[in-house]
Amino acid sequence: MSTKRVSIESDYTLEGVLQAKSKDAGVVICHPHPLYGGNMHNNVVGAIEEGFSRQGYTTLIFNFRGVGGSKGEYDEGEGEVRDALAAAEHLRQHLNPDGRIMCAGYSFGAWVISKAAPAVQGLDGLFLVSYPFLIYKGDHLKTFSKKIYFIGGTYDDIAPLDDLLEFYKHLTITDKYLKVIPTSHFYSGKEGEITDFITESIEPVRK
Repeated sequence: MSTKRVSIESDYTLEGVLQAKSKDAGVVICHPHPLYGGNMHNNVVGAIEEGFSRQGYTTLIFNFRGVGGSKGEYDEGEGEVRDALAAAEHLRQHLNPDGRIMCAGYSFGAWVISKAAPAVQGLDGLFLVSYPFLIYKGDHLKTFSKKIYFIGGTYDDIAPLDDLLEFYKHLTITDKYLKVIPTSHFYSGKEGEITDFITESIEPVRK
């Protein structure tokens, strides 16, 4: 496995970290809200990255515009969706032409990547941790036809579990998966359960 810092060209130049493993599958991971300290070095982002890496995926984490070394400034989610698409396209360049891409995100990042996902070439599915249904509507997910994996925290007051359970219950696709973890929105000390859910539910990349 090789790890390298990369530059991603969106409306602005974004910084990211690519861990190259397989050319057959990769995952792009979006961090939580930039205005509340979210960045690519977040503990949940790291747990998602570790889980997919264990399954043989090439992983790409990055900072949205205006975060860390990424240029630009916060854009109410609209520009961040373009950032996510640019990151997915950057990842695509490190995969085979028929390589599969998973789109993952945490909190605000879950909403952003879910909005970007339908335009991602070779999309295999979504992996969403603490999708904030209380703040961002999930109507666009009702017509999503690929696999969706959800994680929610029992004591999450930013992305309440009840909202997730209600949405999940009425989601009609068959390839849907849910993990409930006894934690707050921040998953402190519960990162291993996120990683374990990935290794238990995401099929490893065939070598």
